[in-house]
Amino acid sequence: MVESATGPAASGEALIEELTGALQPVRRLSPAWLRAAAWGVPAMVMGWFATRIMPIYRPDWSDPQMRWVMVEIVLALMTGAMAMVLAFGSSIAGRRAHGLWLVGMLALVWLAVSAGNIAFSPQHRPHFGAGAYCYSFMLLASAPIMPMVILGLRRTRAVRPGRTLAIAGVGIAFIVAGLLGFCHDGKLHLVDFIMHLVAGATIVLLTTVLGRRFIAL
Repeated sequence: MVESATGPAASGEALIEELTGALQPVRRLSPAWLRAAAWGVPAMVMGWFATRIMPIYRPDWSDPQMRWVMVEIVLALMTGAMAMVLAFGSSIAGRRAHGLWLVGMLALVWLAVSAGNIAFSPQHRPHFGAGAYCYSFMLLASAPIMPMVILGLRRTRAVRPGRTLAIAGVGIAFIVAGLLGFCHDGKLHLVDFIMHLVAGATIVLLTTVLGRRFIAL
């Protein structure tokens, strides 16, 4: 009876040792801001070079109206960076998107500055194709950024992929809006700005739809 009792126990211990011996130590994830920078910065550079295939407008930086654009660029990049950090942070189970209010506040300030630029810019009658350059630029710049960000989020997956991807899409949209500022006239027309918003909404939608299957648990 003793031998029969110790036999299964010994084999069980051997199985446990075999299984635990094959386990690899779990690597600690880097902070969200570091992962966002590691994936976001190269993606932004690739997005910038992707726009080189289209004619690029070179603004006159000495124009006083460009002061509005400079502020818009800084606000857009800050909002985009903050949203990207939140997206990488909220992709971890149990983590909440703390700081989302800050992204909202920065976005509101960006909207207010853009509205001021529109108010001080001479407006013209809308014509067919108005805003097409802005829309094309933002979609083209986001084309390499979206898959790289989704690939970065895939490592941790997400319990709520829709929320995480929507935040990431907002970050991408603001980043490419910031890039657009380097190739945009200082005068902001209402139709152009509407197309900026439409392009941003398109980027958020594409990021959410295309990335859901890749980062969902």
